[in-house]
Amino acid sequence: MKKLLLLLSSAALFVGCNNENKKTAEASKNTDLIQQNLKGNVQQLEETSSTIDSTGASKADSASYVTGFDEKGYQISFVTKDINGKVKEDQTITHYEGGQAKDVIIKNGEGKQTSKWEIMIDSSGKYSSAKIYDSTGKVSSIWKDLSENEYSQVTKGTEYKEDGSVKSSFANNYDNNAHYLGGWGKDSSGKETYHSSITLNDKGDAAEESRTSVTKDSTKNEKFTYKYDSYDEKGNWTQRTTNDDKSKPVKITKRTFTYFKD
Repeated sequence: MKKLLLLLSSAALFVGCNNENKKTAEASKNTDLIQQNLKGNVQQLEETSSTIDSTGASKADSASYVTGFDEKGYQISFVTKDINGKVKEDQTITHYEGGQAKDVIIKNGEGKQTSKWEIMIDSSGKYSSAKIYDSTGKVSSIWKDLSENEYSQVTKGTEYKEDGSVKSSFANNYDNNAHYLGGWGKDSSGKETYHSSITLNDKGDAAEESRTSVTKDSTKNEKFTYKYDSYDEKGNWTQRTTNDDKSKPVKITKRTFTYFKD
């Protein structure tokens, strides 16, 4: 689930995975590869980035990310490493027979489990709820009221505490090709805590993004544009420049792909 976890907060764990009762021909378009706009039979994706300061100097970011996929195109792992290559967090995803995410185990760099997602589906293969457990095995929250689109991507949901009170809620927007277009999140009182909107280019990658994040004391508005500097032979971008609202470059992101053999 890759940046899926970073883009949408915890709600990202619901992104992707196909409906168990759909025909094979239909199910193939619902893989995580399709929903992350990746071409070819990707086995592993490694992403690194550098931040560019006001002087134009770049500095490597403190974390890099490695995403693993199975041969069917479903994401099975997401590893966060520090600047020295040491594992900081390791997420393992298992799937139902139909492809839906079933369990997500999250461990720290020492291999200790810090949390677990247990995701349930109903008799029609649609997501019905999810329980999140903390490091002690205690339920920390429960996701319910889930809705999904034709690709089985969850478009909204509500997080509850064990006592039944609301903890948070979210909504995600997608285009007709399952590409993420942004969304919003709200806190327990129903106050919006973030909002994002994404415009895509003709390849289905983000071209512009607007973000608003709200805290108790402030509201932060950001706008970015993305320039794609290089692609590999499969058509996946391998370097991207992020520019701020003044068209100044602020980040360089690089991606390295490993593909399954044909």
